[in-house]
Amino acid sequence: MRTVIETRRLILRPFESGDVEAAFAWFGDPIVMRFTPTGPDTSIEQTKTRLAKYQKHQAAHGFSKWIILDRRLGSAIGDSGLLVLQEYGWIDLGFRLAQPHWGKGLATEVASVWVRAAFDDFHIDRLTAIVHPENFASIRVLEKLGFLNERRDTVMGMNSIVFSLSAKDGEPDSCFRRCMSLDWTQADLHEGLRCFHSGAFFEAHEHWESVWLAAYAGTISLLRSALRRLDAYPEAFGGVAITPLRARIRLWLGALETPSRSPLPSLPELQIASAGSFSSNPVTGP
Repeated sequence: MRTVIETRRLILRPFESGDVEAAFAWFGDPIVMRFTPTGPDTSIEQTKTRLAKYQKHQAAHGFSKWIILDRRLGSAIGDSGLLVLQEYGWIDLGFRLAQPHWGKGLATEVASVWVRAAFDDFHIDRLTAIVHPENFASIRVLEKLGFLNERRDTVMGMNSIVFSLSAKDGEPDSCFRRCMSLDWTQADLHEGLRCFHSGAFFEAHEHWESVWLAAYAGTISLLRSALRRLDAYPEAFGGVAITPLRARIRLWLGALETPSRSPLPSLPELQIASAGSFSSNPVTGP
């Protein structure tokens, strides 16, 4: 069962009992919790109870709200993850950051990696996210990731916009074409270029990072799909050595999922199998 998720700047893991004091810094902040149905925690004991519920959810489902750690400093900066909302019959994506970490693209980074984990690791068919209509920052993040605005509703007593994303919508080709076109006259590439030329360099970075995240997510999903299909084949098939190809794809997945200073592996290449390793065992096509 997956218990750590890493991104370029962040590390995510399930909450532990020792996280209570650090987590109260944002759970008890009225500004951070402004658009949360339950409002801010009024005591550290309330945060302790909240984290205990997250831990119980983790034990039952294998996922929950996890703590977000700054990769470089190791400090706790927020929470994010997936919750099963039994009353509504859906799995909800949520993300929340302490105030000093707003406006840096971290919400998009963490939400993107949870979408990949939901579809690829936990095999969830559909995600939902509820957002207060005035929470423009969160709405922007969901739109970047391809979530669709379904309807207005009252959820847990809060006036909400209900967003959704299905696993089919989250496939790299469809999501990438719809949200992150590589045409510089459209979408985030165009907006980033406009911001750059006007001197708004931070905003330009935000738009262009969205494109990078979509391509990054798509690359990982594509490689995982290729690996699953290749696992059905023997060590050699049709004169092609399958084993080294699988090994090289795993190296690339490791490099993409666990960013490091090490050079990237060389590109996967088809190799001719040795004469003694040919296989005539039939398999279904990729």
